Amino acid sequence: MNCVTWQQADDFCRWSGKRLPTEAQWEKAARGTEGLKYPWGNNPSANCARVVMIDGVDGCGQNRTWEVGSKPAGASPFGALDMMGNLWEWSADWYDEAYYAAAPESDPMGPDNSNDDLVYHVVRGGSWVSESDAVRASLRFFGVPAERASYLGFRCVY
Repeated sequence: MNCVTWQQADDFCRWSGKRLPTEAQWEKAARGTEGLKYPWGNNPSANCARVVMIDGVDGCGQNRTWEVGSKPAGASPFGALDMMGNLWEWSADWYDEAYYAAAPESDPMGPDNSNDDLVYHVVRGGSWVSESDAVRASLRFFGVPAERASYLGFRCVY
């Protein structure tokens, strides 16, 4: 689903008995246990055979998102589809550029925002309007929680 704010994504996931993934959960689902560069491996680079992205034209020539699961060759080691491209995906975590310098090595739960000093949420995966360098599994980016955009969406976990 796209064109939803962070709160709408979070509310939907909770309503359905699930939740937004933490950034670490999202990354593990995308990279597998071996820490791959892309869900399908370290090579070849991102292209329209595996990812909905900019390849001369937005959305692999369609100028829009594609139906979920349209690029099965881009599946992750866990079988998750569309981890790269199509939509940037909201995560549960607040964005703190310095968080991973001091984060636990195992299952980091994201920065604490009890003081309301962080203003962005982490988004991952790139979108249909991303160049190839933005659709790699390790890339972190951030979104304004109230933003709604055709390139921004979510997935739920349980």
